[in-house]
Amino acid sequence: MSPSVTIRTLERHEIEPHIALLKSEGFTPEIDQGTWIGALVGDALAGWVRIFELEGAWMLEDVYVLSEHRSRGLASELLDRAQAELGELWLICDDEMIGFYEARGYRLMEKDAFPEPLATLYRAKAEWPTGGDHNHNALRWRRS
Repeated sequence: MSPSVTIRTLERHEIEPHIALLKSEGFTPEIDQGTWIGALVGDALAGWVRIFELEGAWMLEDVYVLSEHRSRGLASELLDRAQAELGELWLICDDEMIGFYEARGYRLMEKDAFPEPLATLYRAKAEWPTGGDHNHNALRWRRS
């Protein structure tokens, strides 16, 4: 991690101004669900992830790095922090992001392996097992 980068839990008022951006990019952020973890470059928020737990299954969502801060390893640092105290973490991603996550230890899983409480949640959001406009994939990271 660069000395000018700080990774820490965010307060609601820090992530709230960025929710409209996430929605405009097709994300469905739940501002009050789970924990938001941010990467700050100096004093500026450069990226974030959100993790939450549902009936024992942990989910990673809303992974985003602002364009001017991309290709510096911030997303990997955020994933490392999100995984730090967990044994397993699930996510849903579009086809083009599979390689990014696989390079960071996530494995593509059959959709029926996705924890049922999370599958139920994403069906209700019309994001699982198929979205209206694109494919969604289940990936799992597990501590080795």
